[in-house]
Amino acid sequence: MPTIRQVLATKVALTLLVGLGLIFLPLSALPWLGLPEYDAPSLMFVRLLGVNATALAVVEAWGCLDRSSLRAAIVATLAETIGISLVVWHFVFYGYLATWPVVGKMVVMGTGIVAIAFVVLVLLTGAARLTGRPDVEDTLADHP
Repeated sequence: MPTIRQVLATKVALTLLVGLGLIFLPLSALPWLGLPEYDAPSLMFVRLLGVNATALAVVEAWGCLDRSSLRAAIVATLAETIGISLVVWHFVFYGYLATWPVVGKMVVMGTGIVAIAFVVLVLLTGAARLTGRPDVEDTLADHP
């Protein structure tokens, strides 16, 4: 079983990949991912979403590096991934993606599946931190 820091580090890497992609990816590349084209103000939202994801990745990375910030990073990760899951599955189950290409549907559903996987992993590996109980990792670090 991975530790919470390993789970957060993996989440940080994926979030940075997606966040920086949303910031710097040319807007003409969005149809390659199966995402429909929108007007310019809507596409600005895609850039802002990338900035938001990158900012959350910084908080999660700081929690990996600093033990005193780990609980805040876990809470931020849970809030982000549960929010992503709710929004994605709302769009999927209410049929908002009916006119999207198959690749776009796969990208959105894959995002929802990955978000749910991270919710489960964070809850399994970070439950002791959320409840205030020390991790085995911390106990061993305090007593050599």
